[in-house]
Amino acid sequence: MIKKHILLVDDELDIAQTMAMCLELRGYHVEVANSGKEALLKAKEHPDLILLDVMMPGMNGYETCNSLRQDHDTKNIPIIMLTAKSAPKDKVEGLQMGADDYITKSAELEELFARIEALLRRSGLFEDMEDDKALLIEELKNIVRERSVELLFQPIFYLKPRKLFAYEVLTHGPKKSKLENPEKLFQCALNYGVFLDLEIMYRKKALNIFGDLISEKLLFFNASPYVVESKEFNEIISIYGKPDQVVFEITERSEIKNFPVYCQILNSIKSRGFKIAIDDVGSGYSSLDAVAEIAPDYAKLDMALIHGIDTNQKKQNLIKVILQLCRENKIISIAEGIETKEELDILIDMGVDAGQGYLLGRPSVLLLKE
Repeated sequence: MIKKHILLVDDELDIAQTMAMCLELRGYHVEVANSGKEALLKAKEHPDLILLDVMMPGMNGYETCNSLRQDHDTKNIPIIMLTAKSAPKDKVEGLQMGADDYITKSAELEELFARIEALLRRSGLFEDMEDDKALLIEELKNIVRERSVELLFQPIFYLKPRKLFAYEVLTHGPKKSKLENPEKLFQCALNYGVFLDLEIMYRKKALNIFGDLISEKLLFFNASPYVVESKEFNEIISIYGKPDQVVFEITERSEIKNFPVYCQILNSIKSRGFKIAIDDVGSGYSSLDAVAEIAPDYAKLDMALIHGIDTNQKKQNLIKVILQLCRENKIISIAEGIETKEELDILIDMGVDAGQGYLLGRPSVLLLKE
């Protein structure tokens, strides 16, 4: 597999070398520039992403970012600003200069890696977006109007004894269309003002498909911060006739704008009878912090933590910490991405409450028999 090329721009040599080593251990090819001017030259080699420090002598990060965006050869390269400055006005200035994301140097590496991967994924998916903008907008409107998303339901089981108790709703665009990929579908909808229409449509369709079974099983729906914080969220949740059977699965925590306010919204949702799940627990300290702050009903253990857990003692030790946190707070633990019997067996031995994954049941258009 070809390694992704990252240009790291930082005038502090020790920090740059340490960061470069961490990125290379993660599988990236890293080139370092120690000034804004050097960055402009090395960016001509078309790296896949630029990590750009703000506080540099001479040409600072804001000026460098602006110059990169003004140059036809480098204007589309994804840029993450990496800096010690964390005030909102600093973030706004960076984004206004053309940065795609902004993260402080105090953030843990797992969050940085997650943001890098998310941005690389988006940039790869959306290379054709500007050329096809009019066609994509029309296709999005047709998808909403014709309700032509494909919905898959992935079963979730209690592990001991084995019992099906819920389904996670997964959404894809029409097959063989440019919007079949769910990430591209929802990102395009967000970019072009169709996001909330799409959210409401697919949720209503899922409830219609599920029909009377919702009285017997839970439905897990993804809930990004954009959805939860939107003024239309009350309209979205009003479509659910039986709140106590619906679980909102919180995703993309790094995009939460105001965590205390966000927690207040979630508490309000819970007071109305809905349940809350936290996704990707174990992917970093921020996920454990979210579990403590939000006090969800369910904690979904990150699939990267589950893969190969039967032979990885460090993963087992982390799982034990998470399970202790869950037990102390009466949170049901759910392991994601279970693919082998060995993984399943050790998760049961460790006391994980529930699980999902290809070993237990693949996502399906038709509901699986119990």
